[in-house]
Amino acid sequence: MAIYFPRQLRSTRYETLYQRLTVHERMSLLREFIGVTYRRRFLFFKRQSAADPTFRANSFRHNIELAAVNQFRRQTISSRIWNQQEILRPHLRLIFRHYLFGLHAQGIRRSLEQYSLPDQPESCYYDFFPNLAAIIWFNRQRSEYDARIDALIDEVIAENQRSLYVYALLCASLLQDLRPFSEMAELAAEELIKFSRPGRTPAGVELEFSNLGRFATFDKPFKGELSDPLFQNMHYYEGFFLDDISWRLGGYLDSHIRGRSILSLPRLWAQPGGFFEYSLVRLDYPRSFSMPLSMDLGLIALYIDEVINFISEIKPHSLHVNFEKIAFGQVKPELDDYLCLLLLGGDLGCNENGQMRELRLANNELRGVIQRRKHRPDKGEIRKEVVEYSYLRLKAPADRNYSYFPVLMACKGFQYGFNMDLSCRDQVQGMLAWAHNPTALPETSINRFVETIAAGWQLENGHPDGLCESTAREIKSLLEQQNVRLNNRC
Repeated sequence: MAIYFPRQLRSTRYETLYQRLTVHERMSLLREFIGVTYRRRFLFFKRQSAADPTFRANSFRHNIELAAVNQFRRQTISSRIWNQQEILRPHLRLIFRHYLFGLHAQGIRRSLEQYSLPDQPESCYYDFFPNLAAIIWFNRQRSEYDARIDALIDEVIAENQRSLYVYALLCASLLQDLRPFSEMAELAAEELIKFSRPGRTPAGVELEFSNLGRFATFDKPFKGELSDPLFQNMHYYEGFFLDDISWRLGGYLDSHIRGRSILSLPRLWAQPGGFFEYSLVRLDYPRSFSMPLSMDLGLIALYIDEVINFISEIKPHSLHVNFEKIAFGQVKPELDDYLCLLLLGGDLGCNENGQMRELRLANNELRGVIQRRKHRPDKGEIRKEVVEYSYLRLKAPADRNYSYFPVLMACKGFQYGFNMDLSCRDQVQGMLAWAHNPTALPETSINRFVETIAAGWQLENGHPDGLCESTAREIKSLLEQQNVRLNNRC
């Protein structure tokens, strides 16, 4: 791979920092800086070959250099945004944190090879273990890393330095003062082995964050007294190039506005910003391609918690989980079966008037509860059908007394145990009515639900009997706890 350093930074202290990096560190810096181009490479190189008749198959190096030059030219924060001091530091922290995380993911990859980690099928996301290992270590060293990042931010603000390449370079130079990747990999490997619960069904997740909650995609007049002083409802997402720096976690801005036609301009003006979202299965920025994250729901549950802690300045909002369709069960789901899902993963709580509600449905937050979609993998044109559970509330670990593992297992067991041909279209009205006046479920309904999803796990044949039995008991206990809350009301 070509080694790139911008000519505009020659004879500066940044060139001195760059010269201190090893060849491997310089390559890691370049990979991280042009990460978006890597994700777009199948489109980028196609355009290059079409435009240049002399394009050769071995000109990969030239294109990487060209990509770096273009990225450097483009990724400079405008002076207009730079002068808005109230939002500058929070956004710079996100930039530096993502760059440092990405460099860790690159460095820790090789060190992980010496450990006997759980199986990760080739059909699943290839960076799953390096990303998860890096974010585990990063969160464990959070106070130290935050202090180092704040010191770097003080430097770039004092120097009026607005180039994202410089930020990536500063993060790369910081690695030499941190503990070795071998030590990071050792701790992460212990966590991966501890939490692993492998199955046989490919799964993926998307996480939405917003300090305005469900009002993130509302037009300005309807946001009322809500405010987000740190991030302004992600209004400056593109101005700080967050799409580019969050690529390893599939970051993007979800405004719930489809298309960018002239008809959408009034809405774009009225409702700037939206949800900051991590699509952990995303491969390209047009979002045409994706891969399953893993078949290991124990590690996916761990990943969810680690990502929430990683982006702690922005409140968690919703969780979308999808499972590849392999087989549906034979049992026709009834209303109470869907209500069990809502009790497990929805948001049972008190509204502003002190009334018990299932808040996701009652507040009209959902565009779908359970949906069947088709995802295109990175290789080939054959789309794979998945079932997406989009009703889940995303909560920080401190705000719940359970892991997401039993919730994920319940969704998977539901898919294998019940007949999902209709998804939940025939029961939506009943679910909506219950959400506005939720009542406890009969014990017979809870038992039927738990028995059916347990039968679904048996059909999948992916987990030991002991794990299935303990998970079934945990799910039943969680449902009984929710029944107690419903009986006690607000």
